[in-house]
Amino acid sequence: MLYWLLVFIFFIALLFASHLMLQALKKRGIKINRWVWAIAAFLVVIIPKVIFPQMSTAWTIVLLVFCCVFAVNFMTEQHQWLIDKKL
Repeated sequence: MLYWLLVFIFFIALLFASHLMLQALKKRGIKINRWVWAIAAFLVVIIPKVIFPQMSTAWTIVLLVFCCVFAVNFMTEQHQWLIDKKL
């Protein structure tokens, strides 16, 4: 039970951090296409694993956190696109 509570708290913190990051990027005039976020979410894990197949667990966890951030950014941007297009 405690494990799932920690996962939920991590996800909420990740969502909050991603939202702040997207707002900071937009404030500076940087708009990244939502599909770039989607591709980055996969490639940030796949490319290092192909180059370094014997990567340590700590580095793998760091890459998975980046994957989570990029995936949440993609979902946030996709949701905003749907709202803007009124689909």
